[in-house]
Amino acid sequence: MNSQEKVSHLDFEQIVEHSLDAVIIIRAEQVVYANHAAKQLFPIEDGIPGGQISLSSCIRSKDMAILHGKIHRVLFQESDHEIVNLSILSKGEITKPVEVTVNPLSNAHETLILLTIRDISERKAAEEGMMQSEKLSVIGELSAGILHEVRNPLTSIKGFLQLLKNESTVNKEYINIITSEVEQIEHIANELLYFTKPKKEHFMAQDLLKIAKETLFLFETEAFKKKVKLSLQTDGHTHLVPGDKTQLKQAFVNLVKNALEATSSNGQVTLSLTSVGSLEQVKIEDTGKGIPKDLLSKLGKSFFTTKESGTGLGLMVTYNIVRNHNGKMTIDSKENIGTTFTITFPHAN
Repeated sequence: MNSQEKVSHLDFEQIVEHSLDAVIIIRAEQVVYANHAAKQLFPIEDGIPGGQISLSSCIRSKDMAILHGKIHRVLFQESDHEIVNLSILSKGEITKPVEVTVNPLSNAHETLILLTIRDISERKAAEEGMMQSEKLSVIGELSAGILHEVRNPLTSIKGFLQLLKNESTVNKEYINIITSEVEQIEHIANELLYFTKPKKEHFMAQDLLKIAKETLFLFETEAFKKKVKLSLQTDGHTHLVPGDKTQLKQAFVNLVKNALEATSSNGQVTLSLTSVGSLEQVKIEDTGKGIPKDLLSKLGKSFFTTKESGTGLGLMVTYNIVRNHNGKMTIDSKENIGTTFTITFPHAN
């Protein structure tokens, strides 16, 4: 028997059964086949007829809507395959993050859908560790500007308190100024605490305009010192996306920080938000020195950076966040003109 004949005699069902990834074949929403790994991951019991198993019982409704969209694209040949990150309810009512690859599976009578599902819990844990490390790194680099933001209102408070000591009656105007300055310090402290404190991932509708404003606030002092203009542009629409605020803010901060570092005095960094059909588009543009074409394809890989001192982890973390939110990121750069990062996210229904 030659090698080709040996391959033809392989039991491919046995190979699939021993796969570490969960493999499920569905007709509509009904599971018609699930391998051993799928039965370990999902609450699917041996001996239950496939037609009695519904995929929607294992996947949250909002994630099911995203999966439906990917399946639709494959069924109508808009794509030969789709990859999406979802959360599934596994055995023991445990929610797990998974990466799902959607492929068409044609036979003589119909087109079924093949789902290959990989548990990415360990990968997510590693990514969250990198995100936390990157957050602390960013805060460390911004510390001088942040201390300046806190020192100014503290100086005002101290001065007005000294004036109040010499007043025979309470001066309400002084009290109002002190209150305003305390609120400013509180706002700065809350921004830092929110940004650095580890949080459990929680996806819900997020307002990109609010996140953009909070991000630019963090860089106001540094931009002023560098004489770089920060600007925010929007088309007047509401820009809501499904996601985790901490992660989205991390991505915005990383990109604005990179843009600011790449821009010299009297330059400009612009963050713009636009609704394009069913997508929300974010652009972060700078007037910096640009990135050589031969280096563009390497951006986002760990430990690759165009900076003299850096790890490249910031951009890698950003790519991971965008992918985790079913978004896409592209880079357009021209040397001595500037760089534009464009991110598209699905709009929140």
